[in-house]
Amino acid sequence: MSDRVDFEIVCPNDHNQTVTFSQKEFEETLKSGALVFHCNTCNANWPPSHEDIAKIRKQLSKHSS
Repeated sequence: MSDRVDFEIVCPNDHNQTVTFSQKEFEETLKSGALVFHCNTCNANWPPSHEDIAKIRKQLSKHSS
């Protein structure tokens, strides 16, 4: 079973995107300041909101328990 989890996010231009992280990968990328989402539809890049971070952490926590 993979420790990676898919997350649905919406870009600033209302396109649905899927990102995939493991808990370790997410926390390391977030801590390094390198976490930026990318939309394959409109080529937009944006940082995660506090709400995005909380949602991803909550889902990763559920997945790991």
